[in-house]
Amino acid sequence: MRWPIGSIRHTVPLLSLCAAMLVPALLFAVSSTVVIAQTPPSPKPVAADSGARAYSNYCASCHQENGQGIAGAFPPLVGHVPGLLGRAGGREYLIRVVLFGLAGEISVNGHNFSGVMPPWESIRDNDIATALNHAATAWDNTLRLPADFKPFQASEIAAARGEKLASTAVHALRQKLVPASSASVSTAVASAVTFTEAQATEGLATYAKNCADCHGSTLDNGEFGGAPLRGLWFRNKWGNGSVASLYAFTKARMPPDRPGALSDKVYADLVAYILSVNGYKPGNQELPADPKAQQPLSLKRD
Repeated sequence: MRWPIGSIRHTVPLLSLCAAMLVPALLFAVSSTVVIAQTPPSPKPVAADSGARAYSNYCASCHQENGQGIAGAFPPLVGHVPGLLGRAGGREYLIRVVLFGLAGEISVNGHNFSGVMPPWESIRDNDIATALNHAATAWDNTLRLPADFKPFQASEIAAARGEKLASTAVHALRQKLVPASSASVSTAVASAVTFTEAQATEGLATYAKNCADCHGSTLDNGEFGGAPLRGLWFRNKWGNGSVASLYAFTKARMPPDRPGALSDKVYADLVAYILSVNGYKPGNQELPADPKAQQPLSLKRD
């Protein structure tokens, strides 16, 4: 078919105009498609690990974030927790040692640890369960767990609460589970508590600001249910252990609205004040803030 020359002249510019309009439109469509395809989905927020958080809040000040503990002061959990879970009664013991504490010497990996682990009955069942699960599975402990291990449940913690065991009774359970090795050598020689009068005075200022509302002006007359920090209650709870246990407990729990928020030195001053009120005599050396240095400082009195 033959086109008139005039028609060709008018058609060519028209086709060029259409092409000029079509190409950008196609490019826009392609670009839009590529952009959509390459845009990654918005990342979902990762929920915090409740077990790691509970462990960090209540356990790490003694056993450390890496589970290695402190030589001569607090036993490691790396490798040790799976070993306990592999023994008959080990699961029950772990629940009770967290709930009711432990008083007496134990041996872990050939090293002796003598002190007092405070009871944590005030912690919620679910927090204890998740903290135990963290200790059982963190730091490659999973590789050493018995094949039939099942995560701890809050219902197990709730069921055990009614036993109301003393910390010495928990130690008896431990001795049946893991008899102490006669060949093990004590890692620390007990020595007298040491703190200065000036340090206790600094601790009094900290106590008045952070603790008096709960524990009272005399450490046993608080308005908001704080446990007594002097007298028979104090002796029964802390009198057979080391300063390291009292310091670690104080740092892990106080002040209640921001536990661990004070400096190590301030916590040492606070403990020095509590000891002074309980009849321990000041000396020429400050109470150290290092838990390893505190471990030999025995709270036993003749």
